[in-house]
Amino acid sequence: MEIYLYTEPGCGACIEAKSFLNSRGISFEERDVRANPEHLRILTDELDSCTLPTLVAGDEIICGFDVEMYQRLSSAIPLKIRFPSDDGEL
Repeated sequence: MEIYLYTEPGCGACIEAKSFLNSRGISFEERDVRANPEHLRILTDELDSCTLPTLVAGDEIICGFDVEMYQRLSSAIPLKIRFPSDDGEL
């Protein structure tokens, strides 16, 4: 499942959302709406959202960072198994 997280620099809720996803090993593509006007267009026109972060996972769209909704979604996403690199770090 493709997961997109629409964000902007300096957004505290965006930082929390990224941290949540990273801490659970969930792969996602960050889409900075300030750096890429096409991402902003998709956010506002196609997703009908002006809230950041906005998470898109398949048919699920979560506007804003809501821990309960992210937890519910994360339980349905298979975890990415991480292996230690050759230097012993994760």
